[in-house]
Amino acid sequence: MNFGTSDAARLLERTRKAIYQRCDNSVTLSRSEATEAVFDAWQSKDEDWKLAADEVGISAEVKDTALRFIQNLPLGFPQPEVSAEPDGHINLEWYRNPRRVLSVSIAPCNRLHWAALIGTESPRGAVRFIDRVPNMILDQIARVFEG
Repeated sequence: MNFGTSDAARLLERTRKAIYQRCDNSVTLSRSEATEAVFDAWQSKDEDWKLAADEVGISAEVKDTALRFIQNLPLGFPQPEVSAEPDGHINLEWYRNPRRVLSVSIAPCNRLHWAALIGTESPRGAVRFIDRVPNMILDQIARVFEG
């Protein structure tokens, strides 16, 4: 994710990447569990996972989008539970209790389909992901864990 082309912008980007790398090496801020789960979901199509007639394997494109999504979550945000979906999507889920949950489905062509249940509200939508987690999804993650 580059937001500028100046020397200062490149320095900031290198610094950001170094900080995120150090966080990934820490236990409390690491994204490694979620990224490993994405690789597990992607590789499961090649192992003992027998696809039913209506199931599709996860493409490298979907895997890469899921990894970029996780890597671009702001520091301190909870990491999602990761699972494979029969339609070839990767599902990311933030769960606090049955009335506070958010599901984001990573689809081909950088599409994100999301749905939440926050108390009695059930907001949902679809948005394109381009190397920055959309604010509407960040807001929903925060709502799952607020209060």
